[in-house]
Amino acid sequence: MTDTLPNPSEQADTILPAGGVEEDTERALRLCEALAPGTGQMKILVIDGEPPSKSRPRFTRNGKPYRTKEDVDAEKRTAWNLRRVFPQPWTGNIALGCVFFRPNKQRIDVDNMLKHVCDSANGIAWVDDSQVTAVYGIAELDIDKPRTVLVFAQHHSTLTRGTDNVRQCEHCGKPFPIVGRTTKRFCDAACYRKSVGRDLSEPIPCKQCGKPFRRTTTGQIMCSRECRAESLRGRNRARGIPRSKCADCGKELSHTRGGRCRPCWSATPNGGTP
Repeated sequence: MTDTLPNPSEQADTILPAGGVEEDTERALRLCEALAPGTGQMKILVIDGEPPSKSRPRFTRNGKPYRTKEDVDAEKRTAWNLRRVFPQPWTGNIALGCVFFRPNKQRIDVDNMLKHVCDSANGIAWVDDSQVTAVYGIAELDIDKPRTVLVFAQHHSTLTRGTDNVRQCEHCGKPFPIVGRTTKRFCDAACYRKSVGRDLSEPIPCKQCGKPFRRTTTGQIMCSRECRAESLRGRNRARGIPRSKCADCGKELSHTRGGRCRPCWSATPNGGTP
């Protein structure tokens, strides 16, 4: 028994059917089925105009890289079109299929056009283009109607990205997505503040009386001035420092600084000496 290979033209037609603009949706659906069969979420976008291509890296005389104005403007236009279909970026594995209809036979690499799409979609279609774990690019000729057909779909892969790659928050235990190379240990800034004791909305026990209270600063450990004074008196007693006595009536004061008690001070006009 011999296996017969399919005709190359027939094989291409199964992914890219012949026809004009009206077949763009069918092309996108077949690309989606080839890249992410059985996907539960998909978006199709057709961008009119000549498909842009990412130019080669350029450097100043000092060796600093920079992008040309044409590259920046092209990415802005593509990003504007992507925002029409992506109100929020996807955060899991993504499959990307592109069909670039060029207006001429100029020699332009398909991977450069794919790179342009990936860079333009950062923060719009996905958080980072490392989430793209399946990609397919096709270059075609259409002199009358140059355009770019894009299809985005959820992709299932053993190489997890975005929300498919999660880590447990060290404070609340809730899983959070890992995008790129990160040493992130907490799901958000609030959990980090709670973990290191910087969350002012969480009540903590007073170090002196034990009653819970809400702090006004991160360094506050006691609920009131009375508790702070009592804590100071306790430390002085522990060190064996005697309290001062009023110079007028001999009453024991609450501190060790000397002077007079409040009743004696108030009984003297203007707080002067008797």
